[in-house]
Amino acid sequence: MRYLLKYSAALLLCFVALSSCRKEPSYPDEPQIEFERVDVNYTTEFGITTANMTIVISYKDGNGDLGLNPLVSTPGGSSDPDSQAPFNPGSPYEKNFIAELFIKEPVFGSATDSAFVRYQLPVQGFDFSGRFRRLTNDERSEPLEGEIRYSLSSITNEFFKPGDIIKFQIFIYDRNTPIPNKSNIVETRPIKLTFKE
Repeated sequence: MRYLLKYSAALLLCFVALSSCRKEPSYPDEPQIEFERVDVNYTTEFGITTANMTIVISYKDGNGDLGLNPLVSTPGGSSDPDSQAPFNPGSPYEKNFIAELFIKEPVFGSATDSAFVRYQLPVQGFDFSGRFRRLTNDERSEPLEGEIRYSLSSITNEFFKPGDIIKFQIFIYDRNTPIPNKSNIVETRPIKLTFKE
């Protein structure tokens, strides 16, 4: 019994020593993302059917500076750094989740070929991009990995028809200043819209 306790204590010490030596993952400071999935469900209200989409991407980031607080606009300016330059309204970095929409259309002059082209938005100034919230509550620099779920509900049967095939190109920005780092670009799977006629 004495020997069992002696060796158990030694094994426990070895386990603690090895676990304390475990290294944190090493990722670049520029975010790296991968497309995971897109979930779609349809709702109808007042004759308008909406394709509610949730785009899920996975991310890895070396220093964890991902996400922005919601914009705060006050007459004297906001003290929240996420509402100040370079993340202020009207800045190219105001939004940190950039989603560009493409739609499949017939190739001009061909009866059978089609290709994805950038969708021309019918409302000037509107886009599908937005902000995702901070992923941590502190400013510690540490590697992060996980998933971002980004929801949008702007695909309606007012502008699209059943059978349209769309996809999104996605990238994100981090909070690096003065110029945020841009991630790689990923594409969603093609999404066939199934509005009911």
